Amino acid sequence: MKKRASGTIKVPKAAGSSKSAVAVKPSLRKVISKMVKAVKDTAMRKRPAVRKGMIADPKITVQQEKESVEATKFTTVQEVMPQSVSAEMEHYNLPVRYADDKLVLLSRDPWWLYTYWDISENRINEVISSIPVYERQDLKWILRVYDVTCVADFNGGNANSFFDLDIRYEAHNWYINVNQPERDWCVEIGLRNPAGKFFAVARSNVIKTPYFGISSVIDEEWAIADEDFYRVLGMFDIARMGRTSMERKEIVEEYLQKQISSPLGSWGLSSASGQRPRKEQDTFFLEVWTELILYGRTEADAYLTVEGKPVKLRPDGTFSLRYALPVGDYQYEVKAVSKNQKHRRKKTPAVKRFDKQ
Repeated sequence: MKKRASGTIKVPKAAGSSKSAVAVKPSLRKVISKMVKAVKDTAMRKRPAVRKGMIADPKITVQQEKESVEATKFTTVQEVMPQSVSAEMEHYNLPVRYADDKLVLLSRDPWWLYTYWDISENRINEVISSIPVYERQDLKWILRVYDVTCVADFNGGNANSFFDLDIRYEAHNWYINVNQPERDWCVEIGLRNPAGKFFAVARSNVIKTPYFGISSVIDEEWAIADEDFYRVLGMFDIARMGRTSMERKEIVEEYLQKQISSPLGSWGLSSASGQRPRKEQDTFFLEVWTELILYGRTEADAYLTVEGKPVKLRPDGTFSLRYALPVGDYQYEVKAVSKNQKHRRKKTPAVKRFDKQ
């Protein structure tokens, strides 16, 4: 064996072998030897033990060793873990609630906010116990939404304005329509009695609804013609309309606002044909939306479907779904099948929504 000047070692071919010699760098030789040793050690651990007095069959032993070596190539991390650690990972579930007394507020779009909460029973009991006994009757959960635009240090009593929303506490989240872009908002969740007195349980962070509209900043690097811009949005009719840029902008903004804000609206854009800028006498309007919360509980290992679609259960067997509820008649078929498929249950809540004239 001769050492080359290039730093590689010439490995001569084995006797009777037709394969050519392989040049191996000294730095890699140690790595390769360690890998081979690790594979052999694993194979030895998996080789069946030979008891005293037994004569091992060399052919079987070699074959088993080859199979063990091949198996180690596909051994998962979980298989090489200690059994106690592996079992702990398999049976560990994240808790449904952390009870960290938080109310978080997010901005969904220029007109809608989204909030979720996680409040401990200790905190709720603390607030209720601080309310005089004669004021505890018929308490209701509400969200109080504050407009705190330009308020430097909001303390719960110095907001520009506020409004209340009746909620279901068990939902643990809510969408809020504020209908005002570029404003600062803060939310409190709490209890209100029939006299209108409000007892706050938790307060959220302050967020700002984003700007709505096509940016007035023109970047030469990304600038495109108006017709191409509307085609990118999928609004081909706008591109063909013989209107001014300002008229087109108003049509696009009105269309996008309806699409984003509507509970049934799609994020996909289609033709805006037929959309017209509101005339002065049409600026006054009223829009009302409703939502339905469907929630319940079954065995944690059951198979649940709602309207034929599978629903993932929480570790305690509970579930909740939220639906937009336009005018009409609706039925929601809920089916539960036990794990052993011996038991089946079905309930079909029916809802009718209509507007009184």
